[in-house]
Amino acid sequence: MVTLLSAATTLLALAQPSTAVLSPPMIRSGDQQAPVQPGDDASPTTHTSQSVAVEAADGAVPIRSIGFSGMDAPLAVADAARPYVGRKATRQTLAELAHAISRAYSRTGIALYTVAIPRQDFGSGHVRVLLAEGFVEDIAFPKGASSLVEAYAAPLRAERPLRRRTLERSLSLMRDIPGAQVDATLLRGDEPGGVRLSVTQERKHSDLAFGYDNRSQSGLGDGQLRASAKLYSLFQDGDRTELAVLTAGDLKHYRYAGLGHQMPIGAQGLVLGLSGSWLDTRLKGQPITGEAQTLGLSLSYPIIRGYKRNLTVSAGIDGLNSNAAYLGAVVSSDRIRAVRAAIGFAEAGPRSALSLAATVTQGLDIWGARGLPGFTDIRFTKIVANAQVDRALGKRLVGRLRLTGQYSDDRLGGNERIVIGGADFGRAFDTALLSGDRGAAGSFEMALRPSLPERFKGTEVYAFIDGARIRVLERLAQPTADYSFASAGGGLRMAYTPRASLSLEGARAIKWPFAGPDGSWRVNIAWSLKLRR
Repeated sequence: MVTLLSAATTLLALAQPSTAVLSPPMIRSGDQQAPVQPGDDASPTTHTSQSVAVEAADGAVPIRSIGFSGMDAPLAVADAARPYVGRKATRQTLAELAHAISRAYSRTGIALYTVAIPRQDFGSGHVRVLLAEGFVEDIAFPKGASSLVEAYAAPLRAERPLRRRTLERSLSLMRDIPGAQVDATLLRGDEPGGVRLSVTQERKHSDLAFGYDNRSQSGLGDGQLRASAKLYSLFQDGDRTELAVLTAGDLKHYRYAGLGHQMPIGAQGLVLGLSGSWLDTRLKGQPITGEAQTLGLSLSYPIIRGYKRNLTVSAGIDGLNSNAAYLGAVVSSDRIRAVRAAIGFAEAGPRSALSLAATVTQGLDIWGARGLPGFTDIRFTKIVANAQVDRALGKRLVGRLRLTGQYSDDRLGGNERIVIGGADFGRAFDTALLSGDRGAAGSFEMALRPSLPERFKGTEVYAFIDGARIRVLERLAQPTADYSFASAGGGLRMAYTPRASLSLEGARAIKWPFAGPDGSWRVNIAWSLKLRR
């Protein structure tokens, strides 16, 4: 008899974890990531044992009944066997029966199971199928393991039979450890139904990244230089410390520094985050200089952590002090205090990926909060929603849809507004060209990934169209105003291993938010380089 671990191959593949950021950035500062291709497998290779055991010889009689021994068959498994009653008990039929039972078992939530049809006499027309549900009898760490990894692995030993959600959650949490690469292998154990899990962990200690984007932050000079450093397990196992530094291309019109730290709490995936940032702005062509600082704290927890589906909730509190700083396309002199709650859902399949997120923010009148009277409400409520859909179309094409929206009945400060223009929505326009109290934006992209050597995996050519509409609520003598724009274009994203990328894009303005030169073109160039050790 051979043990069937048919669930193991897919269960030991890793889906990308989802993250949520609660505190809005003061400036568009994130690295421009290459979009994910549905079906991409970023997981480490896992070796598993997988087979169906059919040891019985051909039988000439029709199958009159099918029975299960070893354990009671789940209803779905028994239903999968019924269509084979009445067929002749040939070896081919028995193999098809075993595979049908295995497929049904894979949908029961059991991670490890055995399906076997042993040698037997079919004279009576009865077929006996052996079933067993597996468990982890031992876990080995050939290269050692930290206390956090051992804590994440502990539930795997405790559960009999082992369920898929437990296996997925434990291994995913291990792979979520910043800087860690985990390879898990299932081996046959000594006990009936038992397996041994071998967990090998490789660690890196830091990531460094440098980049340039010629897109202009509206009103803040030409282009953007950025550098970031990530340090892993600096103070405790599983923590991450990140420093980001940005500046305008001329090194004068803005300077930004952000520091963040995340640390695990317990062994269930709860993460505490601390963040702070500083910004200095000098408006181009205007004698206005400003400064702003932020400080925030957040907690996040994965309610569902699996390979195909993830559901994460977050909550946080943060504050902003600004003095004539240029935020969200407006000059801001506010002190904003806010609490935020967020929920994010992600689902990935072989040909598609879906991501949904929503955040509710409430402004608070505490700790010296203040806003410019008539322009900024310190007690405010806003709701933000985002959706991303990626769909593979054939072997080389992928379609990508991005949607975002924000709603508020209050007059928001610059850092709380919905901002449009730049790499996300409005690619033919300056970054953060406009901002509003409410609005919506969307983009659609079609990309082609040519057949290239492995080191150029991720390279693609693409075409896009995007648009946005925002509303700025009435402020003193300024009436409510609506703005909208749209753009289209295409480009090339060139990847050289995961460490270097170059983006060349041409974008044409279809509709300007003001009376302007519709049809004008813009060339966007960006590059990035990543180092690690």
